[in-house]
Amino acid sequence: MDEKRKFVGHSFELLPVEERVRQYREMADATFLKAQKMEDPIQRTRYLSMAASWHALAQEMEKGNPDAEAMRVLSTEADRQPDTN
Repeated sequence: MDEKRKFVGHSFELLPVEERVRQYREMADATFLKAQKMEDPIQRTRYLSMAASWHALAQEMEKGNPDAEAMRVLSTEADRQPDTN
């Protein structure tokens, strides 16, 4: 799993900023839609938090801010999320 996460993170870094913002927004949208399907309020809250993190990351990228710290926060948040697929 660490290899997969490393590859995904690395592949985002290679994208132009505009594409990264688009990808982050898509992740936020998908996570938000997943949250809406959750019946468990705790799971719903976790997915909403993750969606908010992706959205915040997109906003920071649009402002021209480096995203290393945001990626760390997002990774920490994702590590706490159980896989409910």
